Order: sequence, then structure tokens, then C-alpha cells
Amino acid sequence: MLEPRGAVGILTGASRGVGPYIAEHLARAGVRLALVARTEDGLRETARRIRHHGHEPLVVPADISDEDDQRRVVDTVSSTLGPPSLLVNNAAVEHISRFQDATVEDIKRVILVNLFGTEALTRLVLPHLLSAGRGHIVTIGSVAGRTAYPYGTVNSSTKHGVVGFTWSLREELRGTGVGVSAVYPTLISDVGISARWQAGRRPPLLGRVGPDEVARAVLKCIRKNKVEITVSPPMEKIADVMGAVSPRLTSWVARRGGVHSYLRKVAETQERSR
Repeated sequence: MLEPRGAVGILTGASRGVGPYIAEHLARAGVRLALVARTEDGLRETARRIRHHGHEPLVVPADISDEDDQRRVVDTVSSTLGPPSLLVNNAAVEHISRFQDATVEDIKRVILVNLFGTEALTRLVLPHLLSAGRGHIVTIGSVAGRTAYPYGTVNSSTKHGVVGFTWSLREELRGTGVGVSAVYPTLISDVGISARWQAGRRPPLLGRVGPDEVARAVLKCIRKNKVEITVSPPMEKIADVMGAVSPRLTSWVARRGGVHSYLRKVAETQERSR
């Protein structure tokens, strides 16, 4: 287990969505943070938001899907703050559409950020953690990585990849002092792409959680070395367990509950706005 206070941590996707909330909770816990995202203005806003909690955050504008940027992030953090002992892979992009309407560029963009960026950056950070004999890696996944997510098929495939990545790497690193975890939120209220969806009334089965709940789950994973935490209303947690037992039944319940038809409307709305 890693004690957050004093740890050098890298947080990707720190400029928007749930990222600033995770940054705030980590800063309160005493993590010396490097904030990473493509948008420098957003990063500086997050830095202003959290600097009063203690350590001055390091702002590193970078595209984590780019190999040169990945190396630059790790080198900059190591030379400025010291060797990292914590990595929170939060950066992600979404594309909502019928799969046949997604372009090759759409598919590449989602996979390069959500899966390749996560794994490649982790690979660069990992030697520092192994050398120290301690550290933690947390990746923000999604409940869409545990069940069918029609009209977000490319997103879902990357989030399913996060599940396999987390469990496999955790077993590989067992006994090294390095923990590996994932947090699986459902739709997040107030921030992120789903907060902007315009598709009519959301079905009751498709709940939302607050961004602070997700941030608290990240810290719980670090402090208690939890392999995974699903952040969702109680009914969706039941569905998550049910999905592991019977994916077919889970899909049937989602169809009957209007979840899939709602997602289709979201995709149609998104397509018209492009």
C-alpha cells in the first residue's frame, strides 16, 4: 500500500471532466502532483484550484497518445519533482455513434488515448516504481468495460481492455510492492461528455454519480490496494455483478429498461451535430 502524503504522482486528463476533482483529492492527501493534458489553459486552471492544498503542482502539457510526449512527461517529472511513485491514468476520449459511422480516424483516436496511451505511459513509469519497491497505478475505466455499451462500441472496447490490463498487470507485479487498480464509474454528473447529452429523459437504470465519488474511489484504491472499485448507484452495482455472471441477462435487462434505445438517441443526436 502506498501512503499518498509526499508521493510524486502523475495525473493524466487533469484539465477537464473528473480530472480536476481527482487532482484536488490527491492534493489534499499530500501528493506532489504533475498535471498532464493537452490543454495548457485547463491545466493551469486545475493548478490554481489545488495549489492552496500544499505542494505547487507541476503543469506538463502533453498528448499521451504520442510516444515522444510520453517520454517527455516522465523525464520532466523525474527531473523536477523526483521519481514518480504514483500514476493515475485518467485521460480518455469518447466517440458516440453507430459503429459503421465511425471513421478509421475516430477508432484510432479513441484507442490511442484510452488504451495505448494508458499502457505505454505505465510502461515508462513502472521502472521507477519497481526500483523503489513501492508505488501504485490507478486507471479510470468505466462500467462500459464490464458490459455491453452499444453506440459506444469503440469506447467500450478500450474500457474492456483496461479491465484486462489491470488484472493481468496486477498479477504480474504481485510481490513487488507495486499496486495496480482500476476505478469503473458509471455516467458522471455535471462534468464530462455525458453531462452534455441531449436525448430526452434518461432511463432510471442509467444512473449517475458525482465526480467527488470517483475521486474518493481513486484514493481508496491507493490506500487500501483495492484491485477495482465500481462507482455507481446501488442498482448498477447489482447489474455489474450480474453482468459477470450472465452478460446475456444483463443486456436483456438494459434493453427492457430503455438503456440501449436511449444510447441510440444519444448517438443520433451526436451524429446530427457533427
